[in-house]
Amino acid sequence: MTSFRENPIRRQPSRRPTWLLPVAIVGGVLVAVVIVILAVRFLGGSGDEEPAADVAPEPSCSTLMVAPADELPPPKKVRVNVYNATETSGLASKTARDLKKRGFVIKDVANDPAGLPIEGVARIRYGPKAAKRAELLSYYLPGAELVEIERSGTVVDLALGNAFTFVPPQPDIDATLNASEAVLSGPGCFDGSSTEDGAVEEIVIEDTVSE
Repeated sequence: MTSFRENPIRRQPSRRPTWLLPVAIVGGVLVAVVIVILAVRFLGGSGDEEPAADVAPEPSCSTLMVAPADELPPPKKVRVNVYNATETSGLASKTARDLKKRGFVIKDVANDPAGLPIEGVARIRYGPKAAKRAELLSYYLPGAELVEIERSGTVVDLALGNAFTFVPPQPDIDATLNASEAVLSGPGCFDGSSTEDGAVEEIVIEDTVSE
């Protein structure tokens, strides 16, 4: 009788499929890749998102208080020819003396060489380089007509008309020259409206004072 101890039962080791190991490796790599992608998206956001476009700053607009006296030259910088375009004798000489007392530099005093009657207060003739000088002179003769002519110099012609009486008192002129008005300045002040020649108009706010 044979003992079971003398002849133990030997079992064959189980054989695992050869494809199991590569599959496990590939699966582990895929899991690692997924974990990395999720970590990147969680920490840094998705790479598919487009960068936000740069937002241009809004154009600014500011309000300035400007008086004519701040932009116009003083009378001593203005050379004036005073002409008489009326039948009133001595009108040019009297006005020239008055303007000289106000600080203007007087050049010629005579009858108007244009020889044309002027029914209004006066006609101020000037070249392109003397626009500001002519504008200053117009404050001394309210109602005068500004006329730009072809002239290379800066001398201004003042031709007195039939409606002219006298140069206003200096305090009245100073009050007008120093009256400030609110002017909007900056690219944000324009609403896109333009003049017929395409130039953008400047917006001016009248400075009203309640009495």
